[in-house]
Amino acid sequence: MTMPIIATMVPTGSLHFMMVSGTSMEPTITASDIVVVNAVDSGGPELGDIISYRHYLEDRDEPVVIIHRIVGFSNDGYRTKGDAYDVADSYVVKPEDIVGVMCLKIPYLGGLPRFASTSKGLIMLVIIPAVIVITSEIYSIFDCRGTLK
Repeated sequence: MTMPIIATMVPTGSLHFMMVSGTSMEPTITASDIVVVNAVDSGGPELGDIISYRHYLEDRDEPVVIIHRIVGFSNDGYRTKGDAYDVADSYVVKPEDIVGVMCLKIPYLGGLPRFASTSKGLIMLVIIPAVIVITSEIYSIFDCRGTLK
């Protein structure tokens, strides 16, 4: 079963860097990619564009950001679909819910923050370097012989 691509967004002006989770856009976008989304210009997105948009899921009070491809238009907005799905989404994306259009994908870079958020990643990327720095500072304070400089 595929999961919808849900993005964690870091806004930087008109560009948004998004770390994604889910498999609905595979193979185009995977959970190890970082996606760069540019704010929509006055012309709006076009058929085939990959867009990010806010959507309320049934089990959440706050909207999530989803990344899917535009496969059609309706009077109310855009029809979208994940590349891994055979059918379009059951809802219409309203223009005001669109965050932006994907302009760049950075492969594999999303794996690093995902790894850093695990306990093993925290130990390897934060705790071990911190212990090395602290130990080095203690040695430099005591001049490695137990005497203060």
